[in-house]
Amino acid sequence: MLYGEPGIGKTVLAGSADAVAEMRPVLFIDMEGGTESLRHTYPDVEVVRVKNWREMQALYNALADSDHGYQTIVIDSLSEAQKFNMLHIMADVAANNAKMIEEVPSMREWGINLEQMRKFVRGFRDLEVNTIFTCLAAKDKDIRTGKFTYGPALSGKLAGEIAGFLDEVFFMYMKEGVNEETGDEEQLRMLLTGKTETTIAKDRSGKLDQIIMNPTMEKLYSLMSA
Repeated sequence: MLYGEPGIGKTVLAGSADAVAEMRPVLFIDMEGGTESLRHTYPDVEVVRVKNWREMQALYNALADSDHGYQTIVIDSLSEAQKFNMLHIMADVAANNAKMIEEVPSMREWGINLEQMRKFVRGFRDLEVNTIFTCLAAKDKDIRTGKFTYGPALSGKLAGEIAGFLDEVFFMYMKEGVNEETGDEEQLRMLLTGKTETTIAKDRSGKLDQIIMNPTMEKLYSLMSA
């Protein structure tokens, strides 16, 4: 999973799997409607736009039940998938109970949402492909210490559980620094691959540096395959 703030480059990094022979062809499942940058950088990536939870379920079933030929599937993003799922749950609730307010989920609906999202992540994880999830980042401030903590922008227990479901969880961010290739001072994309006091991250391969500058899937695949 790649998580970070909007516009940080998660979509392009995930799509760069197309530059790795062992990871293509790539299917990019677009739940956010923001793949313009991908079309310019990796035009051979196949993009499928999904607009609701039923479409997502149908697509998963088609992938699970067929010899689709993809080597990598990208889900963009888990944050949006959880919203789609809750909208689906609340629509069913409103259809069966006229007194319920569709926009206000109860603890019961949040429980259903959590369990369905667990199944969703595990289902895609267990397909015989490379699976990449993107996710927005949540930034929280500790009132006692004043420190900010970072984790995936997912509701309920899922934010804390997600690292246990997946092999690799990386936090992507920007930082002023010197480009090692050009020597120029610029805004650099950085990838945190290991957990810190303030940030959720995980590298089960054990082969990655704690921080990777200007990451690509080609660079990550090469390091993890060494």
